[in-house]
Amino acid sequence: MRVLVVGAGFAGGMAAVRLAGRSRGRVDVTVVNPRPTLVHRLRLHQVAVGHPVAAPSLRDTLGPDITFVEGHVTALDPDAGRATVTGPDGVRRLAFDRVVLATGSTTEPVPVPGGEDVHGVGDLAAARRLRTAFAALPAGAQVAVVGGGFTGLETVTELAEHRSDVRVRLVTSGEVGGWFTPPAAEHVRRTLGRLGVEAVGDARVHAVEPDRLLLGDGGHVPSDLTVWCGGFAAPPLARESGLAVDRQGAVLTDAALQSVSHPQVLAVGDAGHAPGPRGERYSMSCQFGFPSGAHAADVLRDEALGIVPDGGPAALDLGFQGRCVSLGRRDGVLQLTTREDVASGRAWTGRGVSVFKELVLRGVGRTVGVSRRMPGAVRWPGAGRDGTGREASRDTETVAG
Repeated sequence: MRVLVVGAGFAGGMAAVRLAGRSRGRVDVTVVNPRPTLVHRLRLHQVAVGHPVAAPSLRDTLGPDITFVEGHVTALDPDAGRATVTGPDGVRRLAFDRVVLATGSTTEPVPVPGGEDVHGVGDLAAARRLRTAFAALPAGAQVAVVGGGFTGLETVTELAEHRSDVRVRLVTSGEVGGWFTPPAAEHVRRTLGRLGVEAVGDARVHAVEPDRLLLGDGGHVPSDLTVWCGGFAAPPLARESGLAVDRQGAVLTDAALQSVSHPQVLAVGDAGHAPGPRGERYSMSCQFGFPSGAHAADVLRDEALGIVPDGGPAALDLGFQGRCVSLGRRDGVLQLTTREDVASGRAWTGRGVSVFKELVLRGVGRTVGVSRRMPGAVRWPGAGRDGTGREASRDTETVAG
């Protein structure tokens, strides 16, 4: 079986190395990625303030059993099993039997007038542009970060901690820290205050002007530099290829991560819209990225080995446990959650959490390499004893051929 993996981030890299390592030589895996190094997506807010972030070689990370092609997939025909790749060596065409889309996401187009002038941290190029613009601001300049989700919180605290000589504001349409339990939310608000961040909650931005944001209630927020963290969208490849996608361009999949319109296509990480336990989309995070890549690899492995699970390919059962959010380099929140990713129970805060988050980030960056050496090592709370989302003891499988 020829499997093409488009994208070599956390989810794509995991899918590739796990499939190559567990398929007993019956799968040829080719990975296409726009650059030869791994982008540590969870550290892009650190890139924005100039912190050095490691970028390991993908050829070394993926290993010799996987064919790596540097370039962009500019055209994908899932029915014919062909992909056109444009890269440093020109244009080439690749044939495949199955394809795993792991193209990630980037900052969603800003849906208000003047949005073309804002910055973001949704991809490496955007984070680098923000780094240059932020460093060039004079003392006393005004910065506004729009979006109070995890990316917005990590970005605004990183910027404020890095430069105390500029005025930083967080503008969010909801309650500041509203996702957390009340004690954790209060800690978030206190930390913003300690860093000098003015929080503007329950505010909707209607337009971006060179020196201010216009709000829906008629007010405004001064801003010489605006960073938009209001949402993320998938690249246009899936939509342009005729796949069924959601409003953000993510591939609509079933619970086994197969495209609802083209079952020969699987989508993982931010590129896929998989139904969670309550029917809504699994949230975009590394907690979904790694298991989704691993699960897609197991689905394809079963097919390649002729294993026919009773009832068809297993559904991904993720099972969230918690969220760890950094608030600058010296603070953070570790919030327990339900399996459905709802904040619940205890939350740890303070410097110890920032140390823990740093350890997590280092581990995340090494996970794909570790999985290449131990292809079945990655598990998740909802995984059964066979390493997939099903309980092995309840699974009736037949091996064909």
